[in-house]
Amino acid sequence: MTSLKIGRSPQSDIVISEGSVSRDHAEIIHRDDGDYDVVDLESSYGTYVKRNGEWERVSNTVVKAEEHLMLGSYRTTAANLIRKSGVTIKSLGSRQKTSEGASTIRKLAAILVADVVGYSRLMGENEQATLDALKECRAAIFDNAVERFRGRVFKVIGDGILCEFSSVVDAVRCALDIQTKMIGAKFTEAGIRLIFRMGINIGDVIVDGDDIYGDGVNIAARLESLSEAGGLCISGSVYDQIKNKLDLGYDDLGEKEVKNIREAVRVYKVYSTVSGRVIPS
Repeated sequence: MTSLKIGRSPQSDIVISEGSVSRDHAEIIHRDDGDYDVVDLESSYGTYVKRNGEWERVSNTVVKAEEHLMLGSYRTTAANLIRKSGVTIKSLGSRQKTSEGASTIRKLAAILVADVVGYSRLMGENEQATLDALKECRAAIFDNAVERFRGRVFKVIGDGILCEFSSVVDAVRCALDIQTKMIGAKFTEAGIRLIFRMGINIGDVIVDGDDIYGDGVNIAARLESLSEAGGLCISGSVYDQIKNKLDLGYDDLGEKEVKNIREAVRVYKVYSTVSGRVIPS
């Protein structure tokens, strides 16, 4: 059986950038009989199934592929959630092939995922000041760097920021530029300090309008979760592309298992100016 976590967190298998969706909202499990178990993970705004024309709040239920679901106020179906994850399930058959018709674009891209360390604690201490600090940080440092290194922010999920680059060298330079500028930086009159963890992967992704998803994105999110506060982790494929182009320090952290990815992913820690290395201009 295939089990996928749904939520706003970049570490979710299916990421939904909707305010009413909790960071860890629900889990969907593909059953052997072709149906789906949907389990609510004590979400703030609940999980609902539409039956007999009425929305019914559920904690654990079984649904058909095209049965209507609502996570908070986000409406979808089990089949659409599976497609969004990029996971192939045989029982979807020709329906999945149709969803990847002429309008679906696949391409190779470098994906950078950044997440604020201790964001929930900061929000608990002062929610408005934390939101203002992140907004100020993006305007002053983050978004400017992404644009300067020829990337784009394609998704923001709470404190998680996902970016796309056509060049993996630009993606790594951007990440290290941001991390360097974040050292000692304070935001708003409250003097809030924000620290990012970052992960970068290069791989095949699916383009859906302005959104991007698939294994390339999922691996980048897992790499971010393995990074230290203020640090950056990259996949082996990224390392192979930049090792002879950027004069940086690298620690081989070995192969790590990634959920829903068949093969283990080799992970490297990158040293930036924090360790005395000079970032190439």
